[in-house]
Amino acid sequence: MKFIEEKKMRDSFWTKYGYRRNILAFQFECQARHGGIDLLTIETVHGRENKQEIQFVSFEFKLDDIQKALAQAQEDLIYCHKSFIVIPEAKTKIIQDRYMDYLKKTKFIGVIGVAMDGKWSIIHQPWTQNNEKLIVSQEILKMLIYSQQKNAGSK
Repeated sequence: MKFIEEKKMRDSFWTKYGYRRNILAFQFECQARHGGIDLLTIETVHGRENKQEIQFVSFEFKLDDIQKALAQAQEDLIYCHKSFIVIPEAKTKIIQDRYMDYLKKTKFIGVIGVAMDGKWSIIHQPWTQNNEKLIVSQEILKMLIYSQQKNAGSK
């Protein structure tokens, strides 16, 4: 079987990825940039010297048009520390054969393959951009503030 709709792949991926405790906030179809980011998460990670840091991570979901996904992921890097394209796991060989040189040069774009049951694996791990490279987006700031207000209200 294979995915026939991006939304089903996205939802399947999210069932296995979205439970993680380090996700502070998330938004599907985030309007941080023109055209929107398919999924944006705000996550805590252990950074340098094992200090906790916040990262903005984008995800672009595509069943077929990998070049478009890469172009969108590149645009997302204006606002995000790293960006992933998320594809059906059956496309892994295409990534390895055609796009690995590009991904190694680009550095901050990664690839995740998703199985029908939502299990995912990282095909290519991206580097993380420095904070100084990012443009602060009002949409992302609102996500963070609203999630913190919501979490404060539920305690």
